[in-house]
Amino acid sequence: MGQFKGPQAKYSGWPWKLEVEFTSQPLFTYGFTKRDFGEEGEAPLELAYALTVHKAQGSEFGTVILVLPNPCRLLTRELLYTALTRQKNRIVVLCQGDPAELRNYARSEYSETARRLTNLFTEPEPVVLKERRYDGKHIHRTKRAELVMSKSEVIIANQLYHRSIDYAYEKELRFGGGRTCRPDFTIEDAASGLTVYWEHLGMLTDADYRKRWELKREWYRDNGVLPLSEGGGPNGMLIVTSDDLQSGFDCGEIDRIIDKLFGNV
Repeated sequence: MGQFKGPQAKYSGWPWKLEVEFTSQPLFTYGFTKRDFGEEGEAPLELAYALTVHKAQGSEFGTVILVLPNPCRLLTRELLYTALTRQKNRIVVLCQGDPAELRNYARSEYSETARRLTNLFTEPEPVVLKERRYDGKHIHRTKRAELVMSKSEVIIANQLYHRSIDYAYEKELRFGGGRTCRPDFTIEDAASGLTVYWEHLGMLTDADYRKRWELKREWYRDNGVLPLSEGGGPNGMLIVTSDDLQSGFDCGEIDRIIDKLFGNV
């Protein structure tokens, strides 16, 4: 900085103090002196740049502000995961529209990897679902041609389908305008008036997964959805199955649960 001209006198060199006011914080200023801009130490002011998620791959930042317009045609499950994992301390998501819709990107149908035909030694087996083409070996499909998260969910869905029991996969559930949840399967039986929310737990050995499930189970109970062992609750019945580490997945257990809920349908 060359000369600083004040209203009364002429100064040579730096002004004794520089005040910065941001448009987002009107009437509030930050003061800096010449010592703040020395070569030693960290600069108190740094230029900030907006990066694409692709450019940010492999990098980490203390705080990340993620801007998601709607529609965002480039957004996939993998791209969203990359964006959310660039931060070390905090992430702020500026989402245009309903942020609950971002949960949809946990599904296989939003995966870019599932759409790649990457077979090197065999012919690909493309499958067209909802006007999109997927590699048939990289996705889990039910007999109703749904994309689900795991092979265990395929088994449950197919057994419900085989027994002519209508269900919805990951249907949004909200009580009293509060938190939104998506049970793995929702079964609304008009004949009995019974509503069943079926959750299958496939990663209970993971501590974070188990903690999230315990919070979700308490959320069900707080909203009047009780387990089958307690006869259900005023707002529905909760069914919980899981993969056993010793014996794996038990198809017979699924049939026994269906028989107990709906009889020999």
